[in-house]
Amino acid sequence: MPDLLREYEERLRTRDLAFSQGPFPAPTKFTSDGHAKPFFGLTCIAWVDPGSDLFVKLHTLQSQLDQALAAAGFGDVFALLEPGSFHMTICDVVASSHPISRHYAEVLTQRVLVAFAKIGAPEPVSAQAQGLGLDTTITAQVRFARESELSKVYAMERQIKHAIREALPPEPTELAALLSFRPFAGHISLAYCVQELSEGEKRQVREILRRYNPANLGPFTFASFDLTCFTDMNTYIPLLTLYLDDGSVTPYNHLQQCRCSD
Repeated sequence: MPDLLREYEERLRTRDLAFSQGPFPAPTKFTSDGHAKPFFGLTCIAWVDPGSDLFVKLHTLQSQLDQALAAAGFGDVFALLEPGSFHMTICDVVASSHPISRHYAEVLTQRVLVAFAKIGAPEPVSAQAQGLGLDTTITAQVRFARESELSKVYAMERQIKHAIREALPPEPTELAALLSFRPFAGHISLAYCVQELSEGEKRQVREILRRYNPANLGPFTFASFDLTCFTDMNTYIPLLTLYLDDGSVTPYNHLQQCRCSD
């Protein structure tokens, strides 16, 4: 296995079901009774096509897990995400429990637009959804059979982070403190943990998930990705779309829907 793929697989181990010590609750994003809390920010994501076989399989798996957990007495432990929100994060930009300012949202959108121009047209990305992950979320893990495909995503991530950092002054600022950059580790979230569990209960949950752990959910190929703003973990609003086949960008006048502060 090439070094780049090996390093990436090591990164995925942190949430791999075989090694996870979770689930762990996500109190800033969901209430203990499973309602999504307001949570704000900007993120670059590749959607799971609602017309794809993968979308159907993820939705089916989500339902199977929900039923199996409920039958074992864990029906209130996880909040299912809306299937329309299924996506893989390429690069988080900002995440906060409070709305970010409209000025910062506009600045960051313009910087991502610069990054999109530099990314250009690397052609569609091919990956596979294989196996479950578990930490604060139940996820489908995204893996790459070819180093060249993973390299495309790394290059996208690098350009986005570079374009934003390039615009920051050297001294610490409020905007710099808001940035939520994390190394890329591809996954598609299906449900969030919303309650604390004992170690014994965690082991029971992991055993249930292992029984439904899919070896291969199938291909995940995307020919475009979006800069979106979010207002909770089910609501993502497109601001820009980059098309990977020709490098064209479509902007949307949706910033007013993002609940920015003045």
